[in-house]
Amino acid sequence: RVTQAPVIFSHSSARAVTDVPRNVPDTVLRLLPKNGGVVMVTFVPGFLSPEVTAWGKLQAAEESRLKQQHPNDAEALKNGMAQWLKGNPAPRATVADAADHIDHIRKVAGIDHIGLGGDFDGITSVPEGLEDVSKYPSLTAELLRRGYQDDEIKKIIGLNILRVMRATETVSARLQKERAASPTIFP
Repeated sequence: RVTQAPVIFSHSSARAVTDVPRNVPDTVLRLLPKNGGVVMVTFVPGFLSPEVTAWGKLQAAEESRLKQQHPNDAEALKNGMAQWLKGNPAPRATVADAADHIDHIRKVAGIDHIGLGGDFDGITSVPEGLEDVSKYPSLTAELLRRGYQDDEIKKIIGLNILRVMRATETVSARLQKERAASPTIFP
């Protein structure tokens, strides 16, 4: 009997691969098999690639420096950042970076706890080879190249999240029978 709904990390990746707060640490990944939850690996470049994350920190530091140097001068800030970007082009995350996160989550939590949460509607840049949903076969090919089996890939691309959704519906139905809905606190 399912006693609690599994946890869904809808747009995260593995913190051990790319150290950003949004990504899931190994201590939490190890808990997923007990809960039945899933990490939906996102394609946000700064969450996938340590190089993109490091570059983003440098960019933010330069912007902060320019703002201090040119307070209330939007044009100077814009020109300074354009000049900085010419000399410091942004690195790109790749399909391989996404697969690295999948590999890590598989190693720590297991194949049953991985999904895809692309987040294409919330990002301004995309990984090379994962420009939109039509490129998902590129990720599938990368996983096959790394030795993933068809049944494992099916879990990653949809079966795991469907399992979690079904379990959540089961818990919801049980709770609805056991108690009334929580009262709203808003009029």
